[in-house]
Amino acid sequence: MKRLATLLAALLVAPLASAQTPTQTISADITSNTTWSSNEVYLLDGLIFVRPGATLTIEAGTVIKGKEVPSAATGDLASGLVVMVNADIEANGEADNPIIFTAEADNVAIADDTDENDRGLWGGVVILGRSTTNSTPGINNVEGIPASDDTRFGCDNTVSGFECDEEDDSGHLRYVSVRHAGFGFETDSEINGITFGAVGSGTEVEYVEVFANSDDAFEFFGGTVRAKYLIGAFNGDDTFDTDRGFRGAFQFGFSINNPGNDAGRCFENDGGVSSLGGEDATPFAQPIYSNITCIGAGEDATDSELGEDENSAALQLRDNTGGKIYNSIFADYPGSAVNLEALGSGEDTENRFGRNQESDDLTIRNNYFFGFDAGTTFAALTDDDSDNSATRQAEIESDLAAANSIADPMIVAYGSREQDGSLDPRLAFGSAAASAADFGFDALDDDFFTEVDFIGAFGPTSNGFPFWAAGWSALDTMGYLNGDVTVANEDDARAVAFGLRAFPNPAAGSATVAVSLERAQDVRVTLLDVLGREVAVVREGALAAGTTELALPTADLPSGTYLVRLAGEAGARTQTIQVVR
Repeated sequence: MKRLATLLAALLVAPLASAQTPTQTISADITSNTTWSSNEVYLLDGLIFVRPGATLTIEAGTVIKGKEVPSAATGDLASGLVVMVNADIEANGEADNPIIFTAEADNVAIADDTDENDRGLWGGVVILGRSTTNSTPGINNVEGIPASDDTRFGCDNTVSGFECDEEDDSGHLRYVSVRHAGFGFETDSEINGITFGAVGSGTEVEYVEVFANSDDAFEFFGGTVRAKYLIGAFNGDDTFDTDRGFRGAFQFGFSINNPGNDAGRCFENDGGVSSLGGEDATPFAQPIYSNITCIGAGEDATDSELGEDENSAALQLRDNTGGKIYNSIFADYPGSAVNLEALGSGEDTENRFGRNQESDDLTIRNNYFFGFDAGTTFAALTDDDSDNSATRQAEIESDLAAANSIADPMIVAYGSREQDGSLDPRLAFGSAAASAADFGFDALDDDFFTEVDFIGAFGPTSNGFPFWAAGWSALDTMGYLNGDVTVANEDDARAVAFGLRAFPNPAAGSATVAVSLERAQDVRVTLLDVLGREVAVVREGALAAGTTELALPTADLPSGTYLVRLAGEAGARTQTIQVVR
């Protein structure tokens, strides 16, 4: 498969930074305003702290690597970047020129020299702010790195420099990919891909990916930061982990897991910490999610492949958490959909889970659940490890069934977790989820949320919404995503793509290719084998603007991988299609 991935990389993506040998080693903390240039490759030697009052600016296209074994002079066990309270990071990549944090051994110009199983090769990125948490005391040390005065986060209005600010601004993360991180200092204390400690809503986070981290992709300890366009791929633990009274929001997020992880849940929402104020501490955790697509480790994954927690639940909700989850898709998990654990005590246990879509603390509505080994009803898909009575448990299951769908959302192709160019998490043509989104909930009445028609992270290309994972993510540049990799046009986010999509994929019989053109032009659509030899000419000549569906002659082909290629006046696009028998 890696040979195919290399071929696809050559066909589909422009090369990234060619200089892969580090040209600057960073072994000292950043104490004044500093810019890292895209003309250099930086090697972090140990834990590098951006200290209060300093701003680290990282140019688009910059590659930053973490030294796998820091030099003895640093005294650190792992390499990583820590942005302290009252420091800033300005990491503004671009859709076709991302900022990449990765392992020392990773050559990002070679698509397949690392893969989804290369985890824990360096530390990660930590950003600390002074928004509120529900922990006591209000200032704590972030997990994952040795505690010191430099690792404090949170707020206390009596402590200078840590005054509470819900709109605290730690800078910008845009088009940033963090790969192969998650070194563990000790058992159960690995560094997350990106850790947000009490980060405030003034911080901008969008188009950010964590790929192949050994622990969680994104962890949020309190705070109010809001984020869009997030990817967590093949990480060792949860994708979205919230705790300690987190009250931020997310829209457009994609999670995919593979066997062999410790947990692999999409959400782990916790409320408070029993040793730091208790599970009833305020402010209550209240994350808001909309338009998330979560793909598990595989419905048929076995216990021996799934790690200590057996990758079971898509949603782990515990420790008196609240939260609102709307317009999202959860599919291909080997266990249950929702696990309720320790949602409170006494009366609070009975009422924490919301029945009213407008006001209740914990609300799950207008979502699709599909492909769970635990079953096909919410009675089978809901585990209750809390103190809920049998009556209340039945009510919760009834509420979930009334407000959500157990149905196939018709994702194009989500079974592949290898570098074979066939993963496509978008909605197929004809999907009911393409027009089923509901933004009438009070929690979504906020300028942060972009109102779209579709459920999940990605709409079908026929509605013009861009495939926002394309062009900058490891999923794309390392050969996991399919060949229709049109980069989003930021000046017109709804521009119609020049592209194609072959479906169903895999194809057991006949198949179709949909060609999308922003203007009429002459095209040539061909079917090739993996060596580039032409198998069939599907269409040659003029084709109208818009989307045209053409028959692919796959019914009589032997099993294997093929390429569908569109060439026209506007360029060329290629996609793989698997033929199975």
